[in-house]
Amino acid sequence: MPKQRVVFAIDIGGTKIRGAVVSESGDILVRKDIPSQGEKGEPAAMKRLAALLHKMCADLPDTEPVGIGMAIAGTVDPETGLFSNPPNLPSWHGTVPSLDLGELLGLPSRVHNDASLAALGEYVFGIGQGTKSLVMITLGTGVGGGIVQDGHLYGGYRGYAGEIGHLIVDSSGPQCACGGRGHLEMMASGTACARIAKERLVAGEASLVTKLVRGDLEKVRAETLVKAEGLGDLLAGEVLRDAADYVGVAVATLRSILDPELIVIGGGVSRNLHLFFPRLVASAKAHAMDIDKESCPVVTTVLGDDAGLLGAAALAWEKLGE
Repeated sequence: MPKQRVVFAIDIGGTKIRGAVVSESGDILVRKDIPSQGEKGEPAAMKRLAALLHKMCADLPDTEPVGIGMAIAGTVDPETGLFSNPPNLPSWHGTVPSLDLGELLGLPSRVHNDASLAALGEYVFGIGQGTKSLVMITLGTGVGGGIVQDGHLYGGYRGYAGEIGHLIVDSSGPQCACGGRGHLEMMASGTACARIAKERLVAGEASLVTKLVRGDLEKVRAETLVKAEGLGDLLAGEVLRDAADYVGVAVATLRSILDPELIVIGGGVSRNLHLFFPRLVASAKAHAMDIDKESCPVVTTVLGDDAGLLGAAALAWEKLGE
């Protein structure tokens, strides 16, 4: 009896690396994770990951790995696999993790930015099934995104398209690490919400947030604001509603430029998006062209934290089908 063909799906983050064995239909047969231990270097991490994947496969004797798909947090060239200036894995700059892992395992490999692959995951295995085009916005510590057109990731001229976190939503806003001002990431990410709340608290505004963190404002997180808002805190509610407004501006901009069939909101912050979803939709409609004001095709992720992992699997299967 022939063995079941599977791919290895990898999701590399700053603190941990997730690995999974995934079928062609998107079923995750087994998954495990290991610490990134970025300070020990990329070669050491790929050797540990290869050993983990070998063991996972040994536990599934009726499967045959045929490829690797890798999602990675940071700037990566999808053609060469070159990883550049990763903020959470600085010693990995100039490395090619996907090629190194492929060589260790003797398998073809592909790699892309994690947010872009989250979009592909939702398109192939999630809420985007059956659509022709999709844009995803990932709201977490930062803001990322991905664009799928006619069944394929749209990468633009250099393969870096989908940097939705750098859309300008307030030209007078604070400076971003990239050098620009008023970017979505600086106004609506989890980090931004915490920063804005802390600035207002330092300025003397009263809020339950101070009590929740026992006076240590460095402990303020987006989750803190959600909890405080649920208790009726005005400051926390204002910060979160403003963030929803800014995401709405980005949605309206994306609709005008790309006219996608669906816009999916994912990432860690999106877990509480239902609390402010009507505000986001209202903002998107208010800033939209007249033709777009009646409807707003915005939905939340159905794959959750697995969107990037399943996008990596989809990327691997796509390569095998070429």
